[in-house]
Amino acid sequence: GWDDLFTALDDHTGGLILMRSSPYYRAVREFQEDGNLWEDRLTKLRAAFDAWIDVQRRWVYLEGIFFGSADIKNQLPAEWSRFKSVDGEFITLMRRISSRPYAMEALNIENLQRTLERLSNLMTVIQKALGTYLEKQRSDFSRFYFLGDDDLLEIIGNSSEPGKVLPHLGKMFASISTCNSVPCEEEGVLTKFEAMLSKDGEKVRLDS
Repeated sequence: GWDDLFTALDDHTGGLILMRSSPYYRAVREFQEDGNLWEDRLTKLRAAFDAWIDVQRRWVYLEGIFFGSADIKNQLPAEWSRFKSVDGEFITLMRRISSRPYAMEALNIENLQRTLERLSNLMTVIQKALGTYLEKQRSDFSRFYFLGDDDLLEIIGNSSEPGKVLPHLGKMFASISTCNSVPCEEEGVLTKFEAMLSKDGEKVRLDS
């Protein structure tokens, strides 16, 4: 895991600092050259790991949104297309790294740091567009302000599955726990709600 990698990196960095304090290190030119070389490698490796973690975190979040819902893809086609490109490039990079899963081997990949930073910047743009889209949904229906981004995305992404939307009703309407639904045979109507239920068990029937 990442914790093990960073622990090993810190250990090696600490060992390098300790060696530099030795009088033999300062007296031997070859030691200094090797020390500078490894310091440069470890610095680059830490920077790559930091960028890698950021890209992976953003990718996991956006992958769940765009690949988990056809509705989101349809409503945000430009962002979906941009993320699909990022996804393909990131997966290709991960496969290349997994074929030789050694930290030092990763540093041999040309422009690794620059590639990771570019992918991160692209996903930042996608997340900003997603945030703007969610803000518009909230401005159209103010009750959405009571929901976090993840809950709102789940509602939008499951607009064709009322059962997955019901658990969020209580966050938007304090007095409503859930709704009773019945199948509907009307064309274009997935389900019909027949009553609202409160947390205390009160039931209010809805006129059809």
